[in-house]
Amino acid sequence: MRAHWLVGLVFAACSPDIAAGSYLCGPEQLCPEGQACNGVDNTCVLPTQVEPFACPDSQDPAGDDAPSAGQLIDNLTCVSRTSESKGCLLQNDVADWYQFDVPGNCTAVQIEARLTFPIAYEPLVLQISSMDGPAGPAETACPSTTFPDEGEAIRCFKLVVENGSHHAIGLVHQGSEDCHGACANNRYTLSLQLSTP
Repeated sequence: MRAHWLVGLVFAACSPDIAAGSYLCGPEQLCPEGQACNGVDNTCVLPTQVEPFACPDSQDPAGDDAPSAGQLIDNLTCVSRTSESKGCLLQNDVADWYQFDVPGNCTAVQIEARLTFPIAYEPLVLQISSMDGPAGPAETACPSTTFPDEGEAIRCFKLVVENGSHHAIGLVHQGSEDCHGACANNRYTLSLQLSTP
């Protein structure tokens, strides 16, 4: 009887007590038992504290679902500073596109793009459209020195392009890992710059 009590005491002392907000939501909004993914900040909280996923109006502009209608990124030089765009792709939003022009006086130039997004929601992928042509996949290996922040995924793209050319980078739903539609949305940060190859 005494040994049973000691075993029970040791077991109770080792039981985890995970505080709300201690973990970021994992793929498909996975959280420790008794917690759920908070749509506001991608953290695991008590079910009574969960708020739905929402996009701030400023991060979900209308009319950017096609390359030719994408938001304009201007003032890019042959070797430009990084332009950072924060956005939000809802389930019923087809895509977010950003268009830009390459200057005509570069010696040699390439596009460098990096997309980061929380792993708690549906993964996003990059697409590119050049000279108003059809959109296609746009993903290359990320540099070995590039690491995502905790709880985020990262996608990279690099392409040598011609002087004076016009391009559009799009962010679209991957079409999988969307919790059967329950997490078919995501927030993102798109970093874009021109550089010398």
